[in-house]
Amino acid sequence: MLLRSGRRTLRNMPVKRKCLMRNVKTASRKSVFCLRETLKCYILTEDSKTVHFDIDEDGHYEISTKDSQSHEDIAWLSVFTRNEPAATDSKNLVILTQRSKLNEFVLLCKGKKQLCLKVLKASCSEPDFPFVERPCVKACSHEAPDFKQLSEDNLFFIMHYQGDSVQFQCYEDKSYYLYVNDDSLDIRKPENKEPNEDKNFYFRVSYLQEK
Repeated sequence: MLLRSGRRTLRNMPVKRKCLMRNVKTASRKSVFCLRETLKCYILTEDSKTVHFDIDEDGHYEISTKDSQSHEDIAWLSVFTRNEPAATDSKNLVILTQRSKLNEFVLLCKGKKQLCLKVLKASCSEPDFPFVERPCVKACSHEAPDFKQLSEDNLFFIMHYQGDSVQFQCYEDKSYYLYVNDDSLDIRKPENKEPNEDKNFYFRVSYLQEK
């Protein structure tokens, strides 16, 4: 199987009618999210640097951008919708994960005042919360995170389209956006309420297609 880099727009992609997951609840238990699909991609800055994040064996965070691009920089972009009667598909709720050097899935999320990382088990692993029912799995390829571990709003971003670029707005606190800070990433409040003029609030997604 070869991976080919290509650009796709979620607005033009078919949405599977049957939810892949039905009961992902936040800690407040007020919202339920439904997974639409998970896509492999590279997350790029506007000046074509590659976003990379990882946790080493000592628990140290690495959230950076770099000029090169390799297999370890592949991200899993998972798109959710709110499974509520009043919800619409106008907002794409996403989570961003990458595979760590320790062969674990690492999730990028909003901390109290800065970005932080969380380790997710593979989809065939036992969930962290025993009350969540897990479907029978005959075989495991370790190719996807176990989303049943999601329990907090700060794990989600709202992905907004701005032409060929995207912005990642924090779902828990919508005043914060993902931001490129020199050779690393950060979360920041736009000075003019709308981050439309600062390119450091913009990203590009290069999807990987199986061929």
